[in-house]
Amino acid sequence: MSVMRRAVLHAASQLEHLPEQGAWRQSFCFAADSAVFAGHFPGHPVLPAVVQVLMAQVALEAIGQSVDLACVPQAKFLAPLGPDVDILLTLSKGRREGRWECTLHSGETLAARIQVEVAAL
Repeated sequence: MSVMRRAVLHAASQLEHLPEQGAWRQSFCFAADSAVFAGHFPGHPVLPAVVQVLMAQVALEAIGQSVDLACVPQAKFLAPLGPDVDILLTLSKGRREGRWECTLHSGETLAARIQVEVAAL
């Protein structure tokens, strides 16, 4: 298991299913000394985009979905995420088969909108 994956799993809370919304929700909080911030950026840590995509992958694994990501068709990173903030990830099925929509919020702020496509097995 990679250092980044371990750090994401360590920061994750229990996944919550929201059947009335057709969605799943999971919280994350990365400590200032987390490996995810190493070198990104010294003196002003920012959660890397690749870690945000990995968070979506970890949530997909938790709901029992295939984790072989085929691609990230769309990603918009709208606000920086730093250490010691609560990040709420919401995951729902996309319109196309194998696609998932993911949003990341810090409080009321929409920080990222990510679409991932899972490869058919």
